[in-house]
Amino acid sequence: MTDLAPRDGDRTSNFLAKTIRNLGEGLTGIAASEKGEWYLSIGYLLQRVRSGRFLETLKDEWDRYRDKGRIKDDYLDTDQHQECLQEILDFLDNDSPDHIRFTALKQVFLNAATEELSSRTSVLPQQYMRICRSLNSSEVLVLQANYKIAKGGHNPKTYGFAEWCRHIAENSELRFAELVASHENSLMAKGLVSERRYSDRSGVQHTDHFRLTDLGFALCQFMEQHDLEPDKDA
Repeated sequence: MTDLAPRDGDRTSNFLAKTIRNLGEGLTGIAASEKGEWYLSIGYLLQRVRSGRFLETLKDEWDRYRDKGRIKDDYLDTDQHQECLQEILDFLDNDSPDHIRFTALKQVFLNAATEELSSRTSVLPQQYMRICRSLNSSEVLVLQANYKIAKGGHNPKTYGFAEWCRHIAENSELRFAELVASHENSLMAKGLVSERRYSDRSGVQHTDHFRLTDLGFALCQFMEQHDLEPDKDA
């Protein structure tokens, strides 16, 4: 069972624990009301339940990072932390959260907090959070597959649009090149993958990151999950 006891001295952990408790009490109150709050849809209630589970995951991982010393005490006072925390809470409260998008946002949040990929004075983590929030789950999968291929060293110097779609489909859960193609325009508009080229638009602009732009590659670095070192006494 998840331990929701607040961690002494960690205001973020305490805040998350309180938010989870309040959410649970609110759902219990709705279920127990005589009218049953009939105007609330089943979909809304399900979203609140899922948001509560995501919050528990966020708190658990935040606590693990803090316990490992990966997040400094004074980072909690930074504008960057407060703005990134607000962004992920707004996502859970106002959007329709799903596991893929939540995981991407959570990792940007945690990787920013370690200050290993950016400094606490940088505005980039906040920008990455907003970009992640604007993506749908399939777009996240396309970016992650492209990142996986680029990191694996398979970055052919020449390839066309159809070949790019096929490689992404084979390296993601999307499976079908047609699904990859349907998300290309949105990712190009956000500056995360390179533009098409040639008059018949059959080709794509090549980059050093298998079609990820520098922005797209940097975003994927922040979305990447890193395993924490195991406890010495484990």
